[in-house]
Amino acid sequence: MNLKKLIPIFIIGLIGMIFNAKSQPGEPIADLKAFCSQQKGFNLLGKFDVSWSNTGFIQKDFYVIHDLGFNFVRLPLDYRTYTPAGNWDIFTEAQLVKIDQAVQWGAQYNVHVCINLHRAPGYCVNPADNLPANQKLNLWTDSVAQKAFVNHWKMFANRYKNISPERLSFNLVNEPSDVTEEVYVSVMKKAINAIHAITPNRVIFVDGLGYGRGLMLSLKGMPNIAQSIHSYDPFTLTHYKAGWVSGSSDWPVPQWPMLWVSNFLYGPYKSEFKSPLIIQGNFPQGTQVIVNVLQVSIESTLQVKAGTKIVLTKKFVCGADLGTDFTKIVNTQWGYQNISNKDFAVTLTTAATSLAFENVSGDWMTINSISIKQGDVIKTYSLSDNSWGRKQETYKLDENGVLKTPDGNDLLPFKDYRNTVEMANQNNIPFMVQEFGVHNQTPHKVSVAFLTDLSAFFRQNNLGWALWNLTGSFGILNSDRTDCTYEMYQGYKLDRKMLDALTKSGTTSAFNLKKQNLFKLYPSPANDNLFLSVDDFNGSTKIEIRDITGRLIKSVSTETAATEITKLDVSGLKSGLYLLSAANNGKQITGKFLVE
Repeated sequence: MNLKKLIPIFIIGLIGMIFNAKSQPGEPIADLKAFCSQQKGFNLLGKFDVSWSNTGFIQKDFYVIHDLGFNFVRLPLDYRTYTPAGNWDIFTEAQLVKIDQAVQWGAQYNVHVCINLHRAPGYCVNPADNLPANQKLNLWTDSVAQKAFVNHWKMFANRYKNISPERLSFNLVNEPSDVTEEVYVSVMKKAINAIHAITPNRVIFVDGLGYGRGLMLSLKGMPNIAQSIHSYDPFTLTHYKAGWVSGSSDWPVPQWPMLWVSNFLYGPYKSEFKSPLIIQGNFPQGTQVIVNVLQVSIESTLQVKAGTKIVLTKKFVCGADLGTDFTKIVNTQWGYQNISNKDFAVTLTTAATSLAFENVSGDWMTINSISIKQGDVIKTYSLSDNSWGRKQETYKLDENGVLKTPDGNDLLPFKDYRNTVEMANQNNIPFMVQEFGVHNQTPHKVSVAFLTDLSAFFRQNNLGWALWNLTGSFGILNSDRTDCTYEMYQGYKLDRKMLDALTKSGTTSAFNLKKQNLFKLYPSPANDNLFLSVDDFNGSTKIEIRDITGRLIKSVSTETAATEITKLDVSGLKSGLYLLSAANNGKQITGKFLVE
């Protein structure tokens, strides 16, 4: 008998028995908002695309995620990876087993698994030209595509009906676009009803509209329904030189911080959006104002006023020639929309208390940055909001040259995220961030600074998240960056600075603390007892244990010595991820541990 052939058959059979066992699923999630806030992890791309990312999932990834102190994975799937070519009504068992393995490894390593249809029947945010004719359908409008979409989710619901909601959730479709909320929600409800008819307790995540950018009140209050957003703004920073994003190679090199100020100046052709960008401040004689123009549509005229005086007028006319104003010709269905990336400057001959930037003729133009030079000091303000149709506003410079709203609020590009959090809190909507990250062509220093601020925002608002991805151009492992120093970890090249940016400090990860060889916290996962030793702790020590939301669970005062091991009773803690902090004579350490 050929044992090499028998072993895969045995494994498939064993996994099949596990997922068809006559066991009862777990209880429903009691607090869905708390559940969402507790999830921290990564997207795994083992079955992301039938053509180039379909090797299945790797057990070691689950071990690494657990070892680094995280507890969540999202599996974005391409339906073509588990169906035969040209027939989305048949499911290929040998391919589904690879998804079964991921669910099983999640349970083994205490990592929650969320299954997502990144390419669903009838929709994907990344269009494919090679679909068979019978699958070139629109999920939002075609009943055949909708039926297939629901059948795929019914299949997953039945297949995993005995898996606890603590261990497994569903995310219906990735980044919906070009659809109204009414139509989108009606299609999603078809899948929701089908899933909950089989497993009423299954948590289902629904992506927000506009490529996952916002929440929907129409889903408010539905049992076991959470929502998910994707946090890729500012897009020109997170997707700089991304090969799949048209025009991204023409963007300026990203900087951080960037300001949540529209980079559009609309002209009379777009009169409904036309408005000036006004900056209030103290601009003495000799101040130099520099505008770096990104792109011009058809024609536009940039006008700069100092107070009421026009100090600069520059007309741009796009065509088939670069001339002196442009660096790249872009011919679109709407006409020429050429790239400039050039500076246009003026020096003030009289003092002013305001600067106004306006497009006084033509279609629209975009601005990379505005720089203000006074003497030897130059301040550059990079504009990050590239949302279409937002009118410009008035801003002011404070005494330190920081650009703020008129009432003194910061302009970091998290305004929309703050609005989302406020909307969720007001309407009791559970949600998490299921994608974010920075492509590896953005300078590493900028990427780390941005992710440090963004993850701090997530922590401040108790948001769960999943980075895109674990390994690859957005990840912390094997990201192929040329401008950072890696360290070897479990056979991977680890971007330590990016990992630290995702956590509270350089010492929040249990892995990081173990590396210092000063601190030991074990076992993880723990059952009844947890053991702690710190080489340089002596005397009275206060130990606190908090859950992932920061709520104090247990506080202990004890005497410690460098040669002694402290035993902690954790038998009363529920399963999950916890944070431990210990303070002794002005020194403090923090770490993470799991309870099974």
